[in-house]
Amino acid sequence: MGQGEEEEEFEDVEQVLFQGPMFGRETNLKQNPRLVKAALVPVKRMISDGLSRRAHTILLEPGPGKIILRFVVDGIPYPAGAMPPQRGVAMIQMIKLLSGLNPEEREAAQQGGINATFEDVKYELLVDSTPLKPGVERLRIRVNNPKISYIKPSEAGMPSDLVAKFRTLTEDGKGIILACGPPESGVTSLSMCVVHCVDPYIYSVFNMADLGGKELTNVTDFTPEEGHDLELSFDRMLRREADIIYMNPLTDPAVVQTMFAFANRVGFIAEVPARTPVDAIKMLIEWVGKDQVATHVRAIVTQKLIRRLCDDCKQAFRPNPQLLQRLGLPPETSVLYRAPAPPDPEDPEATSIEELCADCDGVPFHGRAPVYEVLEMTEGMKEVILADADPEAIRKQMNDEGMRTLQKDALRLVVEGKTALEEVQRTFASPQARKGKARPRPRPQE
Repeated sequence: MGQGEEEEEFEDVEQVLFQGPMFGRETNLKQNPRLVKAALVPVKRMISDGLSRRAHTILLEPGPGKIILRFVVDGIPYPAGAMPPQRGVAMIQMIKLLSGLNPEEREAAQQGGINATFEDVKYELLVDSTPLKPGVERLRIRVNNPKISYIKPSEAGMPSDLVAKFRTLTEDGKGIILACGPPESGVTSLSMCVVHCVDPYIYSVFNMADLGGKELTNVTDFTPEEGHDLELSFDRMLRREADIIYMNPLTDPAVVQTMFAFANRVGFIAEVPARTPVDAIKMLIEWVGKDQVATHVRAIVTQKLIRRLCDDCKQAFRPNPQLLQRLGLPPETSVLYRAPAPPDPEDPEATSIEELCADCDGVPFHGRAPVYEVLEMTEGMKEVILADADPEAIRKQMNDEGMRTLQKDALRLVVEGKTALEEVQRTFASPQARKGKARPRPRPQE
């Protein structure tokens, strides 16, 4: 692509404004004039393009003889161009400089961030670089709009019946409710959602966690006194009539053991580094034993984000009774929705999805919605855990008791018209089944 063509492609895209590094760091662009001259404009164009396409993650990764650019939109990575290694390395160094990091350091991981504004919206661009081999690194930019929060049930899209369930499970101010999930699945926001399910007008909630700048409503922050161990801190909160305590992510078995020792006197909400509720059960058993898990755990919840159909171009259809029966959907379901079909390649006048809906840029999905899975500690589940805690037996017990699972809850979004059956199938297909499937993608950068 020539210089004139490149300028023409970007002339209608507003450019991002960088407003300094995050986390109290500083940078001086004047000390790096050659790097700024070579890479600042391309970096601004790249990030502006990513933001205009709703990318929540921007990736710069090494490839054979080039640096590959990808935009991740609604969880799906799309190719967004490639560049010669020298140019790509300069752009990576420029981003690190803007983040207050050392642009010359390529052997150690670094993390930082950039305050930025794009189309009158303020963003936090969280930057991390990861060395892959000597002299070669990958750079990731995670886009965060600090004004958009998913820590309250209404904001996150948590269904009302699940909110009511967590409210019921916390009514006696005892036991433990945990959130879990893979990395970057929103597990911290999910645990905060559970906190906001507690009735704040009846129950007293205390916070011991580092909220990372987020704010829990109607929750009292608690700072342990110097020299006080966790038991003394719990006792102090109990004297202040605490009903629920929100904890930092659970990684230390000693902390977990102390929590379980107090779980018959006060309730706890926290997150645990496990991919699934079944994995969380296994981890807890290793830390505190089967009896403690069966006695004190009330529920373990996880979530998965699934793409939402674009409201402006989704198409309604009437499902046949056989389809509803096969999927276990209510027989009275009269309409479902799907993405518009691609145009007939043999019809040159057929309307493309891009022409049909500019907002979704031809994908045609816009945003994501959570689906949930909840392992409840029923009497039947206690028996399974006290027996041998076999993972397959736990999953079978969840199904036998009709507990909420990710796949079942995804069908709720289908019935509500928020997503398509095809998206549910794609989301829960095996990696082998997903590989090779054609995906619509945004326009390439170059």
